[in-house]
Amino acid sequence: MAAAPEARVVAAGADPHNWVPVSVRRIHFRPPGLKAGSRIGPLGPFRGTLGIHWVIGSIVVGLLILFAVTWGLFHAGRPTDPFRVVGTVDRLPAATAREVLGGVFLGRTASGQVFAVAEPANCPLEVDGAAYVDCLGLEYQLDGRPVKRGQPLIRLPLQVYRGEIFVDPTG
Repeated sequence: MAAAPEARVVAAGADPHNWVPVSVRRIHFRPPGLKAGSRIGPLGPFRGTLGIHWVIGSIVVGLLILFAVTWGLFHAGRPTDPFRVVGTVDRLPAATAREVLGGVFLGRTASGQVFAVAEPANCPLEVDGAAYVDCLGLEYQLDGRPVKRGQPLIRLPLQVYRGEIFVDPTG
């Protein structure tokens, strides 16, 4: 067996005849019990030092990531308290209105836009066709604007999420 060749290391400005032999071998890290460069299948070098806890841990982390992504996709944007579900858009025909909570009316204009209004204090509202009428006989459109005269009704915050209508009754 031939000896490994030696390399000459010469510092700048040093005498080239006064050199120190340096080994050319490299240090290799490998798992115990296998020869260097052993390959098992198409996945590369053998990695037999990892235990079953690494497999279980990676499965648990993968499931947590899957759960977080699924929850984020299906629940992100859903209104929370104080919003309450009062119905669905497809169950509220155009140009109609109805009372959905005590003192909260939900109306849908002929163009399909949905509005929630609160009835005035001490003056109950009634639905009359495609309009609201208060105790004084004043008429209001489904969006809360007065037909002829008077102050507009208070519009409540409203959000439509996946076809469901959410209203903030504390508005």
